Amino acid sequence: MTTGIFNRSRSAAKNSAKKRTATWLLAVSALAMASACASPEEKAERYAKEGTEFLEEGDLAKAYIQFQNALKNNEEHVPTLLGLAEIAEQRQDFEAMFGFLQRAVRLDPTQIDAQIRLGKLYLISSDETSALEKAEKALELDPNSTDAKSLKAGILLKIGDNAGAVDLAREVLAEDPKNAEAVTVVVTDLSVKGDREGALAELEKALELNPQVAMLQLLRIHTLKSLGRNEEAHSAYADLIELFPNQSAYRRVYANELIARKEFDAAREQMEAIVELNPDSLEAKLDVVRIVKVAEGVDAAEAKLKSYIDAEPDNTQLQFALADFYIGEGQQGKSDEQLKKLAESKDQDIAFRAKNKVAASYLSKGEVDKAKPIIDEILAADDRNTEALIKLAALQIDNEEYDEAIVNLRTALNNNPDAHDAMLLMSVAFERQDNFSFAQSELAKAYDKSKRDPKISNRYARFLLRRKNVDRAEQILEDSLASHPADIDNLQLLASIRLSRQDWRGAEEIATQIENYSNSGELSSSIKSAAYIGLQDFDSVINTLSAQAEDAPLKSRPLTALVSAYVKEERADEAKELLERILETDEDNYTARILLARVYTQQGNMDAYEQTLIDATEHDPSRAEAFELLYRTYLGDGRRDEAAALIERGLRANPESDALRVFKADVLLNQGNREGALELYDELIEARPTDRIIANNFVSLSSDLRTDAESIARALKVSEAIAEIENPYYQDTVGWANYRAGNYAKAVEHLTKAVDGAGNNAEMLYHLGAAQLANGDKEAAKTSLESALSAGGSGFRYENEVRGLLAQL
Repeated sequence: MTTGIFNRSRSAAKNSAKKRTATWLLAVSALAMASACASPEEKAERYAKEGTEFLEEGDLAKAYIQFQNALKNNEEHVPTLLGLAEIAEQRQDFEAMFGFLQRAVRLDPTQIDAQIRLGKLYLISSDETSALEKAEKALELDPNSTDAKSLKAGILLKIGDNAGAVDLAREVLAEDPKNAEAVTVVVTDLSVKGDREGALAELEKALELNPQVAMLQLLRIHTLKSLGRNEEAHSAYADLIELFPNQSAYRRVYANELIARKEFDAAREQMEAIVELNPDSLEAKLDVVRIVKVAEGVDAAEAKLKSYIDAEPDNTQLQFALADFYIGEGQQGKSDEQLKKLAESKDQDIAFRAKNKVAASYLSKGEVDKAKPIIDEILAADDRNTEALIKLAALQIDNEEYDEAIVNLRTALNNNPDAHDAMLLMSVAFERQDNFSFAQSELAKAYDKSKRDPKISNRYARFLLRRKNVDRAEQILEDSLASHPADIDNLQLLASIRLSRQDWRGAEEIATQIENYSNSGELSSSIKSAAYIGLQDFDSVINTLSAQAEDAPLKSRPLTALVSAYVKEERADEAKELLERILETDEDNYTARILLARVYTQQGNMDAYEQTLIDATEHDPSRAEAFELLYRTYLGDGRRDEAAALIERGLRANPESDALRVFKADVLLNQGNREGALELYDELIEARPTDRIIANNFVSLSSDLRTDAESIARALKVSEAIAEIENPYYQDTVGWANYRAGNYAKAVEHLTKAVDGAGNNAEMLYHLGAAQLANGDKEAAKTSLESALSAGGSGFRYENEVRGLLAQL
């Protein structure tokens, strides 16, 4: 419902503006008649009147100037604020629009139209609560306002009250059958219910009354496509261009449709029409060059770009575009030749820009030795050249010269306060200095200045995630996607955040958006299946992933999710058939073998389970998963010798496998060889210093078996990798390592967490009591030690140690 709220045709916008203009002029007249105004008031009214006239004529620049003049004389002139809001809306500057409308309703809460427009802004920013407040306020002022009712209907639809939304929308349409927003609510509800034919009928009925509603025309095209009526959709695109011949955006959408149909000549015709509409647009000309390249080849595209240059020989933007074209085609020599000509320009700015591009080309290839002299040359002639300073700062950051880089970046930002690259590099320099607040400040500035650029938003969100600020990261991505809804990287990152927070419906919503904007359904299916698993909707998992499997073989994770869903739905036989089919065509599919073994366990066929895992170890002995499952099976059955032999066999085939060496250490522990296990963990911790399980086992064994100062210090250092993990067994390990190192207060802190988390664990109570005693808290130590004896019972391994400590009290 929110898509396209402000995406109106020029004529529709003008009609709307005229209606609002009458309100403003009445307000101005009323103010003039109410009292004898002071001179500033008279000026404000005159400027506001002139601004309104310019706005009606479509001259936004002059209107803006006059409205600003009015504000200088009266900052609380409501008609002026409404006029500026209208200009901001037409320029699609919704932040400014929001600010003007807020000031207007604060000064005059009875402005119904302003309340409604604020509500729409809240709605497109996903603040449904505030949007509903504005809608209700407008309806309080005028219970019969169809605009307020249609806004409320849109809000109800967004929050899931489809029935209430449709009832309200139908009420609006009974009074105003042309109301586009009410039509959109009804159509969206029908589409969600699967009644696309009904949705199309509603759209065609509304468009018959008023075809000049671009939002409904586009929605009709989308509905036709969803029905598979592609030829009708194609014709509808052509009709859209006839209705709005001066709207470049619609021609661009139509051109993309033609490209998809491989009708390149027709697409080129639309692109060239856009150039005629926007003769100063470099991007429009480059679009034509791109379509020529697709249709006729590189040489024809080069010729077309050169023809634009011949027509505008002084247009250096086109000349730089030619250099970029050569780079894109891998013609570095031609690009260098073109940039060399530009570098000889008498215009220093053009020359520096060309040299900077050459330096950037070298840097992209890692040829710092060629780039650095060019950067130095530029800065020797102009020590404040922004682009060169940014490049130099990037090199300095790579060399860990952070302070020098920050100085150069500050200079660059003094020259150009909107230089996003400089802000991003500044944030990198600060983050590497562990100055996280400054790093975040620079990222926030880059994000705001760039108008929520997708790449900058992604960088900012990832920084926030590293700082554990998940709420803010999610908000940054949502705000950016409101302006750039098709950015797949940000959609994917937002989906991962929602999945991690178990916001299953939110993740499903993002997956649908990815499906709409991406040609590949694999990513969307993976996210949806994860969401459905979270919702325990396994039937939907099966439908989603089975559909994906028809297009291409499933990768490991989706295949695992599909098999799990079959098992959850008690359809293990279907899962078995699927996996057997996969192995018939791909006998080396390790994941399929592992999953098939698990299906056998669900069916109670343990012999087949064991044999399938044995087959997996023989097909790929370099992978440890089958060894692990078999090892645990053997241990569970009391077959310790077979378990030990299995791991030995695995290590002979893959002696460097860390996973198998961990199992070997477990074998040694089961055999009572703690020294041998410690030696193995000593090797493993060197190879994988951040592995939590290895760190825990190494520290635990070392703390028990080694008493020399060096070993104690090393165990304490390694324990830092697990110090923040709330698992009580990890906390016990960390606490005991601190006790051994003489950090008794720290030991008590960690061991208290361990005991609280694990309950009546005798060994942990012993550790806590020992630490409390060493820390001087004898009463607490006595309680913990006596509890340890009670919990340990007869045969408690540490009974003698505990009684020895109690004897000291």
